[in-house]
Amino acid sequence: MRVHFLGTGAGNFRGSRRQPGSAFLDGLLLDCGAGATGRLHDIHRFDEVDAVLISHLHSDHVAGLFDFLLHTLITGRKRPLVIVSPPGLGGVLRAVFDVKGTVIDPSDLYDLRLIEGDRIQTKVGSWTIRSMALDHSILDLGYLLTSDGVSVFYTGDTREPSAARDVRTDYLIHEATYADRFASVAREYGHSTASQAGETAVAMHARRLLVNHVGDQPDSDVEIARQAKHAFPESVVVEDRTTVDL
Repeated sequence: MRVHFLGTGAGNFRGSRRQPGSAFLDGLLLDCGAGATGRLHDIHRFDEVDAVLISHLHSDHVAGLFDFLLHTLITGRKRPLVIVSPPGLGGVLRAVFDVKGTVIDPSDLYDLRLIEGDRIQTKVGSWTIRSMALDHSILDLGYLLTSDGVSVFYTGDTREPSAARDVRTDYLIHEATYADRFASVAREYGHSTASQAGETAVAMHARRLLVNHVGDQPDSDVEIARQAKHAFPESVVVEDRTTVDL
């Protein structure tokens, strides 16, 4: 089992080093920030996406979905695609399809299924997918993903403590937009600090913490890596194009 981090930046990213958040995990696309489609093509995984899991509707997590859907048409996709999302995405997609933003409505050419809600449980391939509402500035779905006895939890954006701490998981992909010195800013905008991500990994009994959604404050990468590892030694701050074996 392998996770490819396509984009690891927060909404305030600058330049190309950290693009907006998205990751590919054995058939699952976790969020779809701008640029995700190109990076999926780069690693030859575009045609392997069975489901797109959107954590919330802030643009840095969903703006790349329209390019992704357009490219399913360009590449002649025929097999089904599932999109899981908080409520509201259906109206956005309908508006894009109505103005021919993807030229053709993808559902005219293949089975496109949208599942919206705040408590979702479904199965895609070998994956059992369960969502839960976390604590962000808007509804954010954390996803517990289980396959072949291995579990992964993906937070999207959340402030801590959140409902995630009641879950048990092998691997935790958790945002840390801010270093600890910005704790008050993190709380105000519904985000987490590095230490909070590490503390959540401890509470969830995780084997490993993969820290993403990193902000662009000066020296934040170094601080976040040090603080997350102090709170939870099995932590790593991932970079764009990082591949991690689970």
